[in-house]
Amino acid sequence: MSFHGENGGTSSGRLRYYDMQSTLRHKYGYIFKELPVDKIARDHNQPRHDFGTEGDKNKFLISVKQLGIESPISVTEYEAGRYLIIDGHRRYICAQALGYTHVPCRIYPKMSDAELETRRYAIQNNRRPWRPLERSESLEGIKTKMGFSSNRQLADYLGINEAIVANSLQLRKQKMSHLDLMRDYKLVDSYQTEFVHLKPKLRKIRSYETDDIIVNIFERIKHKVIRNSKDLRKLGRVFLRATANEEELARFLADPDMTVQELEQRTLQSGFSLHIEHLINDITEKRNKGTAYSSQEQTFLDQLKDLLNKM
Repeated sequence: MSFHGENGGTSSGRLRYYDMQSTLRHKYGYIFKELPVDKIARDHNQPRHDFGTEGDKNKFLISVKQLGIESPISVTEYEAGRYLIIDGHRRYICAQALGYTHVPCRIYPKMSDAELETRRYAIQNNRRPWRPLERSESLEGIKTKMGFSSNRQLADYLGINEAIVANSLQLRKQKMSHLDLMRDYKLVDSYQTEFVHLKPKLRKIRSYETDDIIVNIFERIKHKVIRNSKDLRKLGRVFLRATANEEELARFLADPDMTVQELEQRTLQSGFSLHIEHLINDITEKRNKGTAYSSQEQTFLDQLKDLLNKM
């Protein structure tokens, strides 16, 4: 939709424009029009105070610079020829920073304070951000169509952190069966995100294959035995030490009512046992690499061997 029709074109074109605006106002209560930036005022009574638009590398500022203002700013006329922002403060701030003289607006007639607050609330709360998989698909599409060969190029182009890009794209690499499972179990965004981090840490536990474990976890989420996404993070820490925790993990997988908190309590190590595990790992690593022990290390190992033989 053009925002320039009022000031140009043939007389018949201008008539069509006014007819369209009249229809919009009659049907929806607003019209579309480009407004001078200096005729628009910010509403300092609105709830948001941190707009996150500072800095030349700000991702929203970069987006506006690259693509312009994609969604019109919602304003209301508060006096003749002057307008107050209902929604779109971030777009307005970026437009000012980039030196825009005019911005596209959705203009509502003058309204009461109560109506303004109600409409602002409705605009904000009727939005649904993309789900993780939707965001992942979009990022992959941009990367492919722009010909980027790395996540860093994509991150720089969009003005976002490379780790965010990598984590999001990782979701697309999950087995299709896992993506289907997440849909079937209606996993919310936070669970999907944590599952992406958990998946690489999972490993076979006795008779439980990795896919069995994933279904086991999703069933616990479905039946609210796992009550929040942070439990998946805790579970990942336990699986990182799956060799030491294998017995307790097997017990957890066999008991559908055991919570992650209970598993965590069962696998908490004392300082002494943790030192032993680290020692075992260090000795194993040296042996695998064929690294010789120092004379001091060998002395301590001989003492340890004597102690173990007396047990």
